[in-house]
Amino acid sequence: MLKEAEVERQYESMMILEPDLTEQEQEEIFNKITQKITAAEGEVLSSKIWAKEKNFYFFLKSRGAEKKKYYKGCYWLIVFNIDKDKLGELKEVIRLEERILRNIIINREETAKAALLKEK
Repeated sequence: MLKEAEVERQYESMMILEPDLTEQEQEEIFNKITQKITAAEGEVLSSKIWAKEKNFYFFLKSRGAEKKKYYKGCYWLIVFNIDKDKLGELKEVIRLEERILRNIIINREETAKAALLKEK
């Protein structure tokens, strides 16, 4: 019988990338993240790149001496399976990637359960 820690869970992540990246730079980031998922014995279920969209508020990027405001961003939605014990490693890779302005990772199963409970 599998322990709970060995069970893969389905996650969804939305990342906002710097809007001035070239397609090659975007692909580099996408490959880096997807390779990390597959290296952790996970699986990418879907990946969708949205056009550069105007943000509701600006993102202030301040790394080192550089400070820059971004009013637009390139949105990337990715759905994947990964062991919950290996999720921390993926979060660290995303956090260290300077060209990602913001990101969020949610557990799709827990979100679906919460929605069902709310409907009752």
